[in-house]
Amino acid sequence: MTSETARFRARFWGVRGSYPTPGPQTVRYGGNTACVEIEAGNQTIILDAGSGIIRLGDELLRRAAGGKLEVALFITHGHGDHLIGLPFFSPLYESNAHISFFAPRLAEFDVEQLVTPLMSPPYFPVDMRRLPSVRTFHTFTGNEQALWRAGQPEPLLITEQMSPRADELRVRVHLASSHPQNGAAVYRLEYAGRALVFATDVEWRERCDPAFLKFAEGADVLIHDAQYTSEEYRETKKGFGHSSTKMATEVANTAHVGRLILFHHEPMHDDATLDALQDEARAHFAATYSAYEGMEIDV
Repeated sequence: MTSETARFRARFWGVRGSYPTPGPQTVRYGGNTACVEIEAGNQTIILDAGSGIIRLGDELLRRAAGGKLEVALFITHGHGDHLIGLPFFSPLYESNAHISFFAPRLAEFDVEQLVTPLMSPPYFPVDMRRLPSVRTFHTFTGNEQALWRAGQPEPLLITEQMSPRADELRVRVHLASSHPQNGAAVYRLEYAGRALVFATDVEWRERCDPAFLKFAEGADVLIHDAQYTSEEYRETKKGFGHSSTKMATEVANTAHVGRLILFHHEPMHDDATLDALQDEARAHFAATYSAYEGMEIDV
């Protein structure tokens, strides 16, 4: 593989949870909600469509420069902070864009039923079904995996469990049941012998789910919900469907991951608080980093 085809990179466009929180207190980490871009060889994967996807959409069109644009959007669940940016995702309005949507079945809705109401009257003045872009919808109903083979822009949904070849991109899904009330998808991206796990909106109470630990085992990068301090969680946030920084570091240690990225930051936490939480987490798992807008990491 060339250096370009072996590229496996994550770029953060939105790192907050619950609602956008712009302002002077969030300048360094950013105030947009969840959106992560993954470059795996020639494929572009987007994880969630929070408000961060708005600037990402403009950047993707700039890169395409009028040529064909192929992207795949993986949605973890249907809460507003993870979908709020979708109506303003500019590639949706371009005829040269092909967007593949992926999500698990949630509350008996497939992925098309999940996203279409966001962009149809009376909730939005533009109807998604009339947009010029090409859109395809893929709903995970069991143990399917999305697979991109070298030279094939269209993904396949497969049930094979074998490891992907070095030139294949595979996205596996695990449905975590801890997030009220319908669960949230955790995604594992595998490419060029490396793995990244995206686990937002998860909560581990007495102990972490063994099935999730097996799913995350040995990942080179784990992006994990870390919305609360231990005190916040203990006093008022139990059952809200989010983790503390301590939970995130426990997962990182137990699943033997390479690096931990703290994600889905509490909107009331300012930059100084996130600095302190990063330092605290590093005392338990040294290779810990708090996600910030514009952050790039090579998997």
